[in-house]
Amino acid sequence: MKMVKSLLLVSAAGFVVAATGAQAADLPVKAKPVEYVKVCSLYGAGFYYVPGTDICMKVGSYIRFQQDFGAGSSISAGPMVGAGGRGTRVDTQDYSMRTRAVATFDTRQQTAYGTLRTYLLMGFQQDSTLAPATNPNVYMTRGFIQLAGFTFGKAVSFFDFANTAAVAYNAGFNFNSSTGDAGQMVAGYTAQFGNGLSATIAAEQSRRASTVPVTGGVFSASLGNPVGLDMGGIGFTQYNSATSPATRAQSAAGVGLTDIVGNIRIDQAWGSAQISGALHDARAGYYVDGTNVYDVNGHPEDKWGWAISGGLRLNAPMIGPGDYFQAQAIYTQGAIKYASQTPSLGTMQKWHGNEVGYGFWTDGVYDALTPGSEVQLTTAWSLFASYEHFWTPSLRTSLYGSYIDVSHNGAATAIICTSGGAFSNDVGCNPDWSAFTIGTRSQWDITKGLYVGLDVIYEKLNSARPNSAGLLNATTGAGAKAPGVYTVRDQDSWTATWRIQRDIVP
Repeated sequence: MKMVKSLLLVSAAGFVVAATGAQAADLPVKAKPVEYVKVCSLYGAGFYYVPGTDICMKVGSYIRFQQDFGAGSSISAGPMVGAGGRGTRVDTQDYSMRTRAVATFDTRQQTAYGTLRTYLLMGFQQDSTLAPATNPNVYMTRGFIQLAGFTFGKAVSFFDFANTAAVAYNAGFNFNSSTGDAGQMVAGYTAQFGNGLSATIAAEQSRRASTVPVTGGVFSASLGNPVGLDMGGIGFTQYNSATSPATRAQSAAGVGLTDIVGNIRIDQAWGSAQISGALHDARAGYYVDGTNVYDVNGHPEDKWGWAISGGLRLNAPMIGPGDYFQAQAIYTQGAIKYASQTPSLGTMQKWHGNEVGYGFWTDGVYDALTPGSEVQLTTAWSLFASYEHFWTPSLRTSLYGSYIDVSHNGAATAIICTSGGAFSNDVGCNPDWSAFTIGTRSQWDITKGLYVGLDVIYEKLNSARPNSAGLLNATTGAGAKAPGVYTVRDQDSWTATWRIQRDIVP
């Protein structure tokens, strides 16, 4: 019996030793460290350290869907720009849709020269107003580097101040310098003086609306063919020697130096203020030689256009938390796209039955038939203002409006109004025009990062006039518009937009 007990104890001890040895063999000699993504609190919420580096990055995005009623052929620029201004069943959409998806990448890193920042925005957009072959439109509208006060790349223009997109879904309809989603190529330096005061000097991509030649019967538009109709010599069509030698006109839309932009700005608890200015190369093309445009007769002396602006933002927490007022006034000569970045085409125009209203969008004009003729710079000024009120933290309403006035000096008016064609009767001819918008947007934040809203805007065009009779002879039919005599009158339009958008780490 004792022998049996001894054998059992020895067997049990051996089993325990064997089991212990097996468990010890299964354990790793040394556990490998696990590298987790760490929160980076240096630059605000949403930043994380890129594993294995000291670079902090924030990834953001948004997805948007909207429907527009009355936007014409351009959701971005409105019913008085492009072919949609003709108001036909052929190229005008009373109802249109847009889908946009965007991703952003913001990185920050500390260096011996301060914070090094890079920013990239890319996405796609599909509009029902575009031809199927161009859909969807993939784009990158931001991509810049910032270090030690320098900014290089595609960013917000340093001339801009008022943020129209913050208060209006139809931001492109408003007359203001804001470059909006498209941005601007810049190379600038910003000096910080403390207490929110800063100053910037920059070279920026030229905001060229072109200096336009006027020849016998032709006042050529500056950028493209927004109407597709030769309106008796007013020239909503772009002419050049390659496509139509007999018209004898050429613009200088594709050349010129970069613009020089500067500002002085202050940002404090009460709001912000800014004074900005710009110099713009308004050079022209060549004078006419016979029925073609050559360089043998030379070109007008180069001229510089310019623009100045003043902007103010006032926070109004005493009325409602988050409430604010913003305004920007701009005056330009020979730099019309600083008065308003949109429309991007050469004219404002709107047809209604047998009526039409129009206005030319130019940096300047010159007499292309007369060597020695100087460039006559176009004068334009604009005003934008808005107020946004928060009824509750999740419900807000904005009221906004804008105005633009475009005028020509006596020499420019004489060149335009004696050019022949529709201007053959210079009595009562007036190429000056103006326009205004007024609108309101209400937005409900359903939950954090998800909102829905409605924007309604009214636009009025006070048309230029070809003569005292106010009659215009459209000689070439296009886009279902018949040739004939049209009455020139002021035009207006209404547009409504509703939108739903989801912001993910904005």
